[in-house]
Amino acid sequence: MSNEFVYEHVAIPSKGVLYPKEWTTDGKISIRPMTIREEKILNTVRLVKSGKALDMIFRACIEKPEIKVEDLLSGDRSFLLYFLRCISYGAAYEYRINCPSCNAQFENIYNLNEMKIKYLSEKFKEPVEFLLPISKRRIAYKLLRGSDEVAMIEERERKLSSFNADQIDDSITFRLSQTIELLENITDKFEISRLIDSMLAGDAAALRQNMIEIDCGVDTAVKHVCPKCANEFQADIPLTVDFFRFTGGRGTEQSI
Repeated sequence: MSNEFVYEHVAIPSKGVLYPKEWTTDGKISIRPMTIREEKILNTVRLVKSGKALDMIFRACIEKPEIKVEDLLSGDRSFLLYFLRCISYGAAYEYRINCPSCNAQFENIYNLNEMKIKYLSEKFKEPVEFLLPISKRRIAYKLLRGSDEVAMIEERERKLSSFNADQIDDSITFRLSQTIELLENITDKFEISRLIDSMLAGDAAALRQNMIEIDCGVDTAVKHVCPKCANEFQADIPLTVDFFRFTGGRGTEQSI
């Protein structure tokens, strides 16, 4: 039996504009379907919990070893996650979701090929400059990478291990501190974190909205219709334990 893999060449949302030239070819990355070896990684709880499982799978499935998967943009990683699911198990994804109106839980089958993809402009550059609308402070930030995702998971686990009833959730501060590189003329991460804590709520909301509008990736919000009360609502596609499982081949295409 041949051990050669068939690689799919797929255009990533960032078009590779922020990566070294050798990482992509015409804004595309080559990636192969998962094998049982990668399934074993997903079944290892400690690797999934630490956030390292995805890095290991990307390293195994992406063709070019020179690509540092931890430095891929979060938007590209999210896209590649869904693409990998499509080429490994098919595009039809079956999951259960609750209606926000009547609270009924129902089954939905979604074709992952229908997900909308948002691309970066070929002229996009970092850092992104933004003027906070209320305080008029100047901000410069970068897009999140895989290494930032792992850092946020590690910080969350560290907080949970020392959790007490009076502890305040500072995940918003930590997330912003991972992406903000300059606040006024300050570049020190510790000082930036301190200033983020005192940022006006209106400024923070505007900044987060700008980050969403600028970033690339996949739109996971899809329309659902409750079969019980006929309520139509938008909800993100949930990533359940069945995400990396075969669901009967009810999707015809295998790539998004």
